[in-house]
Amino acid sequence: MEEYDVIICGAGSAGFCAAVAAARMGMRTALVEKYHTPGGTLTVLGSCSIDQFNNPYIKDRKMIIAGIAWEFTLRLFREGYAHIPDMNAERKAHDQYSVKVNPVAAAKIMDDMLTESGVHLYYGQSAVDVTVAGHTITSVLISTKSGLKSLKAKIYMDCTGDGDLAAFADASFDAGDGNGVFQPGTLRFYPAVSMPGRILSDGDNKNHVTMDTTSSDSITQSEIASRKMIYEQMKQGESIMAVAPAVAAREGRRIAGLSRLNVEDYFAGTVFEDSVFYTYWFVDIHRENAPAQIRYVTHDRTPTIRLSAMISKDFSNLMMAGRCISSDRETNSAIRVKASCMAMGEAAATAAALAIREQVDVRHVSLDQLKQTLDQNGAIIPGKERVFVRESH
Repeated sequence: MEEYDVIICGAGSAGFCAAVAAARMGMRTALVEKYHTPGGTLTVLGSCSIDQFNNPYIKDRKMIIAGIAWEFTLRLFREGYAHIPDMNAERKAHDQYSVKVNPVAAAKIMDDMLTESGVHLYYGQSAVDVTVAGHTITSVLISTKSGLKSLKAKIYMDCTGDGDLAAFADASFDAGDGNGVFQPGTLRFYPAVSMPGRILSDGDNKNHVTMDTTSSDSITQSEIASRKMIYEQMKQGESIMAVAPAVAAREGRRIAGLSRLNVEDYFAGTVFEDSVFYTYWFVDIHRENAPAQIRYVTHDRTPTIRLSAMISKDFSNLMMAGRCISSDRETNSAIRVKASCMAMGEAAATAAALAIREQVDVRHVSLDQLKQTLDQNGAIIPGKERVFVRESH
């Protein structure tokens, strides 16, 4: 059995930043990823856009997310593989501030940052089960080319998006709308003359794919249906050279935490004692054969994410980052975007590292020390904003 301080399952936007943050703080860190590439939706599944680093309604256009997420973005930008828009421009469309990246370069830079930090990588190796003792997770079981392997840690972090690790432990969760309905998934494809990948049929809702992300059988059927849709488009003359290897999900489990983010606080921009970073996007619940339910934040009271929403209420050493954190459905649809997930990963892993250093339960980590550490590492803490600076080539 391999032993670590922190084990992170899922190397998407949240897991990538979490692993880098934990390792940089001296933690022996393992990152387990089912694909052979880091980045998740950003790299593997073809959604090559990072949303959103700023709140355009703040008067002096302050940046709201930085830290490891912004470091990663600037590394791509300096190499010519990211387009950073004018964050100070007047808002005309919700997607005008999206940072567009090259997915191949993004995965490579993620590899670089992970290996430079000393993270132990388990690519192409899925977490398949956990062992528990009371309210503590004692090990995670992963599938490798040599068979099943156990990994042990002091703190485990679920960054799988769908909350798989927590579900293996029988942690409490909500899923979808509570009645078996989930937001549809999307299989992105690559036209022969256009990169990066775009949404199937340019986001036409009738072509979204039904998918219950808590069911392997449902996922299998969604994959078959989505490829059939693309094949029919090819038969009608669409020039397509490749598709993403899997349907990208919008919604999965929301693991019960010590607190639960709610849409009222989100739109009020409520700042709690344990608010450890800002987030900004709009409520965006996709539906099949109907327009999406959209509700915009149109003021300078930027929403925040609480540390307690990233700590399991059922297990003393389980944390969550990414779209599986504790929240209601509307809030979840707004916080699932990549920049927010990256900030979650850094904040949660920093809290985990401090708890291990101080030999305390992560529920009792010093909030002042956590905020000070995040600030020193370049993250933006509610109440300590930084003016956005855009580098040039």
